[in-house]
Amino acid sequence: MRALVRWLFRFVLWIAYAAYKAEGINALFLIMPAKFIVPTLRRHGAQIGERVEIHSPLIIHNASAEPGKHYANLIIGDDCYFGRDVFFDLKDAIRIEDRVTVSMRVTLITHTDVGKSSVAARLPASHAPIVLRRGAYVGASVTILQGVQVGAGAIVGAGALVRKNVAAETTVGGVPVRVIE
Repeated sequence: MRALVRWLFRFVLWIAYAAYKAEGINALFLIMPAKFIVPTLRRHGAQIGERVEIHSPLIIHNASAEPGKHYANLIIGDDCYFGRDVFFDLKDAIRIEDRVTVSMRVTLITHTDVGKSSVAARLPASHAPIVLRRGAYVGASVTILQGVQVGAGAIVGAGALVRKNVAAETTVGGVPVRVIE
């Protein structure tokens, strides 16, 4: 039975990929069982360590169009956990070191692009990587913006907006984030 389920899943993945490339895979991440997410990301370019748990729905924006490297901007170390409804913007790199916990509904945004908006002159397009250092904890519904590093062992409280780096071993929270401990 397990072999049939795996075959059926791979067949559905193949059909989705053949029809829509990375967007087909991204659509399946919304309903994909957790045990298939990490192998699928690896197969399409992500570097993911051992004992990583990622729950669906998983939302990925700006996957690369290059076959085999759609998720190459995603680098995750060992023993990491990701709750439901995490959003990865892969316009630039997202690097997550070992033993990091990212709670449900966390949003990691690596770029700004206002498109054809009239504010484009005031807010030019830009992108920069996000780094979550070893042992960091990111609470539910946190938004982390481009260019931010969250230090080793730092705690980011639920609902925070992180626009600037967070020092190692500190606890921050709020909108915008400030040291709370």
